[in-house]
Amino acid sequence: MPTRQITVLVVLLSLCATPLPSFAKPPKEAQPIYRVAEVSVGMKGYGMTVFHGTTIEPFNVEVVSINANETPNHSVIWVRCTDERMIKTGPVQGMSGSPIYLWAPGEEQVLGKGGRLIGAFAFGFGDTNECVVGVQPIEYMRAVGARATAKDRPELSLSTPKGAGLELMSRLSETAKKMDVPELTRARLDAMRDLYKAITPSGEEIIKSREKMLELPKGPADRQGLASRMMVPMAVGSSEIAQALGPALMPLGIQPFAVDPSAMGGKPPKGFDVDNVELVPGSALVVPFAWGDADLAGAGTVTDVLPDGTVLGFGHAMDGIGATAIPMATGYIHFIVSLRTISYKKSGTLNIKGALVQDEETAVAGTSARPFTTAPVHVDVNIEGQPKYSYDYEVLNHPQLTPMIAAAVVAQSAAAVQGPPAKHMVHYNTKATFSSGHSFEFESAAPGAGGQVAAMFTSMLVGTMLDNPFEKVTLKSVDTTIDIKYGFEFNELISAKLDKTTVEPGQTVNATLELMGLYQKPVKKTIQIKIPEDMPEGETQLMLADSATYTQMMFTMYPHLMQIDSLDKLAKAASEVFSADPSTLYVVVPTGRVGLALKGENLPGLPASKAALLSDNNPNAEIHPQFEVSQIQMEQLYTGSTPIQLTIKRSRGSR
Repeated sequence: MPTRQITVLVVLLSLCATPLPSFAKPPKEAQPIYRVAEVSVGMKGYGMTVFHGTTIEPFNVEVVSINANETPNHSVIWVRCTDERMIKTGPVQGMSGSPIYLWAPGEEQVLGKGGRLIGAFAFGFGDTNECVVGVQPIEYMRAVGARATAKDRPELSLSTPKGAGLELMSRLSETAKKMDVPELTRARLDAMRDLYKAITPSGEEIIKSREKMLELPKGPADRQGLASRMMVPMAVGSSEIAQALGPALMPLGIQPFAVDPSAMGGKPPKGFDVDNVELVPGSALVVPFAWGDADLAGAGTVTDVLPDGTVLGFGHAMDGIGATAIPMATGYIHFIVSLRTISYKKSGTLNIKGALVQDEETAVAGTSARPFTTAPVHVDVNIEGQPKYSYDYEVLNHPQLTPMIAAAVVAQSAAAVQGPPAKHMVHYNTKATFSSGHSFEFESAAPGAGGQVAAMFTSMLVGTMLDNPFEKVTLKSVDTTIDIKYGFEFNELISAKLDKTTVEPGQTVNATLELMGLYQKPVKKTIQIKIPEDMPEGETQLMLADSATYTQMMFTMYPHLMQIDSLDKLAKAASEVFSADPSTLYVVVPTGRVGLALKGENLPGLPASKAALLSDNNPNAEIHPQFEVSQIQMEQLYTGSTPIQLTIKRSRGSR
C-alpha cells in the first residue's frame, strides 16, 4: 500500500475508530456570572482566548454600553478591547466565544484572574479604527446548554429546510456565471435550478425570508460600519474556491478565506502533544468539516464548560437550526491573520472530542456524544507530466454543508501540486452513492476549466440528493477522477448546410458541418439526418445542438421530467440533466405529433383527440409537442448550435 494511503488510513482510524479522547474534568460548580441587569457602563475586566498555539491569554476590556432588547427579550453588552494586539487586529473571526469576565467594584484587578463571566465575544465591526465588540450574555448561552441535554429534547433531525435545494442550485448558478464556468456546467446548474423551482413553488420566497432572518448575507468584511455576528473562518486552498463557496457558506455562518494549499495543514509543529489539549474556557473550539489529506475546519472559542460536561461556545449560531450533529474538536492556532477588513485565526484540528448537538442564535452547545456521520471522498488527479496523485478524505454528512465541502476537497486536490496549464483539457468522472440506494456516475470534459468544473459538478451532484424535499438522504461516498492534458481538444460549429431544404417524410438529408478548433484550420464533416415518416407537410425547424443547448431544451422536449413527487423521480430527472455528453451532437427534429406528460411519465404517440381528452380530465396532465432526438458522436468535444429551416412536402404518389 502506498505511503500516502497508509498515512491517510492511520489518520482516519485515529479520528473515527478509536474511542474519543476524554474531556477535561468538568468543574464541580458552574463559573460565577453577572447577568445583563448587573452589568454597568465603565466596568472593567478581561477576555480569554488563544492568540497562538494552545496557550490561553487574557486581553483587557471595558464596558462601553448595554443595548437592552435589541431584539425581543435580548440584550447585547458592548466592550472596548484595549489590548495592543486587539487594537491592531480589530475583532477577529475565530475569537467568537472567547469568555469575557468583569471585576466587581473594589475587587483587585489582576489581568486574567478573578471576576465573573458575563458572556462571549460574539459581534464586531469590519474595517474600524478601534476594537469594539458585542458580548452575548451568558444567561442566554446556558439556556442553550440546558436544551442540549434536556431529557425531552426533540429527536435529532438534519432534514433539509424547505427550499434548500433551490437555494443551493441558484447560488451555484450565480457563482458559475461570475467565474465563467464552462457552458455545459452552467446549463446543468440552470436546469437543476428550474427543476427545483418546479418542485418548490414558494422556494424563492422561503429563501428571501431565511436570508432576512439570518441578516447575514455577507460577512463583516462586506458590512463596513455595521455590526455583525462574527463568522466561523475556514481556510481553503485558493481565492477561486473561496469565491465559489462563499455565497453558499456565509448564510450558514462560515466564511472561507483563501490560503496557499501548502500552508493549509492544520497539524501543529513537530513534537507538540496534541493529546494534552482540552476544551476549556478560552481554548480553541474547532469544527472539522473534512479531514484526511487536507484539514477543512471552522474555528471559534469555548466560552464555558458546565458541571455536566456540556461545552458552550461561539456566542452566536452557525446556522441556527437547533438540534444538529457536527464534530467538535480541540484546535491549534497557528497565528492571527490581521486584515484591514476583518481579521481571522488560522487554525487546525487536533482531536475530535464529541459533537455540537445544539445550534441556536445565541450559542452552540456540545457534548461527548457522537451522533454525526461522515462519508469517504476519494480523488485521483492525473496531470500530464506529473505522477498520479490520490487523495482521501472523510467529509461531514450535513444536508447543507456536505455539497460545498465535497466540492472544496475536490478543487483543492486538483490544485494541490500545480495549477492547470494555460491551454488544457480537463476530463472528469464522478461517482456518488447515497443512503437511499441511488447512485450516479457521469463523465464530462471541458477546455481550460481546471479542477473547478469537477468541483462544481460534484457539489451539484451531491446537493441534488441531499437537499431534496422528499426524504432524508445522507452521502455514502464520492469517487472522482480528474485528468488534465495539455492542449485543446474541441471543435466549434462555424456553419451547417443541408444538401436539400425541401424533403419528403421518411427521407434522409445530408448536412455538411464546418468545424474549427482553436488555432486550427476549418474541417468539414457530413452527417445524415432522418426525417420522421409521419412528419406533416409545411415549414419546420430542426436544431443541431451541443450538449449545453440540449440540456437547456430538455424540459421543453420532456416536460414529464418536471412532474416530480418522489425522490426516485427527482433522481431520474437529474440523471437526464447530468448525462448530456459534451462530445455528442444532438439532432432534434419536431415530429408534428403530440405527447402527454402525466404523473412524471411520458405517454408518446397519442392521437391528439385522446391526448386532449386525458388532459381535460387531469389538471396535472400536460400536452406537448414531440421530438425525435438522434445522437452523433463527434471525435472531440463539440460546441455550437444552430437551427435549420426545412420544408416538408409529400410527392403526389405518397399522398
